[in-house]
Amino acid sequence: MQYKIINAISFASVPLRGNKKQYLAIHYLGVVGQSRELASDGTGAHYYIYWDGTIYQRCSHDAIVWAVGTAGYYTQKHPYARNANTISIELCCKCDGDSTSADDQKWYFTEETQEACVWLVKKLRKELGISAENVLRHYDIVNKVCPAPYVHNNKYRTSWTWSEFKRGISDASDSGETKQDAGSSKTDGASNSSQKMRYVVQCGAFAEKKNAEAMARQLQEKGFTAIVKTA
Repeated sequence: MQYKIINAISFASVPLRGNKKQYLAIHYLGVVGQSRELASDGTGAHYYIYWDGTIYQRCSHDAIVWAVGTAGYYTQKHPYARNANTISIELCCKCDGDSTSADDQKWYFTEETQEACVWLVKKLRKELGISAENVLRHYDIVNKVCPAPYVHNNKYRTSWTWSEFKRGISDASDSGETKQDAGSSKTDGASNSSQKMRYVVQCGAFAEKKNAEAMARQLQEKGFTAIVKTA
């Protein structure tokens, strides 16, 4: 089935630009309802998929939105995926239980939402050169229960398991993936051989180590890789 992506692109509330587009992250909205907007602080996703499978693109692929960072209280799990190199897809969801808790076992996606997401992920993989291995749950990047149906993996109502979703977005060539496999690069996890040159941005120089570490923490909370070293 072919899907149409509705252009809802706006630069309003987009915090930064320059996304490296090395990973795809799957999220759930976390509330019962449908939305396609970024929060005023830049939290949100590039794409939103409604219950009926309608796909909205809210941001250009160049946008860096606050979607997979630690937010100051989650724990970083993935060594390379960050806001600055990840395209995020938000799935609108439903819940028959306690919709205030991600731990509730009765969150679910409609078939239409999931099928549209598979189509979109395969399209983006082809266009951006992203491997199936680099298609992640938000939960794989930080320890947040998101998307709840694919973390619980209990196949509640119409929800698939994460393994079923991953099979849907894979193809025969994925058995020997070479593009952007996580961990294959010494620098940021991308194995795209065309990226031979890297540019480093220095954020500041400090007389006291504690001030440098404080700045590094602020950057890490926004999803950027940050290290402290002497010069």
